[in-house]
Amino acid sequence: MNDLLMLEKYFPGGNLEGGIELANRLDWGLSVKMSGDSFVVTSGDDPIFRAENKDALQSFIYGLGLAYAILPDAVFNSLESSLKEL
Repeated sequence: MNDLLMLEKYFPGGNLEGGIELANRLDWGLSVKMSGDSFVVTSGDDPIFRAENKDALQSFIYGLGLAYAILPDAVFNSLESSLKEL
């Protein structure tokens, strides 16, 4: 089991879904699906990560989400606005 030390402090809702929510606000289009016995993370229609266990999946989502979650709100909002203008 992973020890996700900053999850409750930084992630919306204090959970990994909050990390997915942040990434999706920046147009990642992330979703998690099962494929056989594997977890597959897709960005839109493109698979970007496959994990054989939930711990690996959690680590991936945590790392991706934390990169955005620790940004000051003003910086994140500016990045979100800039991406919408592209």
